[in-house]
Amino acid sequence: MRRTAWLAAPIVAATLAACAGLNTKTPTESDLSAIKEGMTRDEVLTRVGPPTWVFKVRQEDLTIWNYRYNRNDCLIYQVSMRPSGTVRDAGISQDPACDHGHDRERSK
Repeated sequence: MRRTAWLAAPIVAATLAACAGLNTKTPTESDLSAIKEGMTRDEVLTRVGPPTWVFKVRQEDLTIWNYRYNRNDCLIYQVSMRPSGTVRDAGISQDPACDHGHDRERSK
């Protein structure tokens, strides 16, 4: 029994170390505003973690990374990535999942 525990200990330690490296924090507006043109994909991931969702813009050959940083409003932070893996631009945008008041106005 002791030998099994001794062999399992390094596996458990490695698993816990891998989990500790995961970025689970929600980025703040300050974190996101530090993203600048020319930063690499890896620099962005290190600073703010993985995006909430990603989509492609074929006509401009960009990949858009969207971050939801405040769940109480209808704003997202968008990062446009070039095919080379560098930031073209970044900024705050309206969340397309929000109705932006249209349904509320119609129901009056």
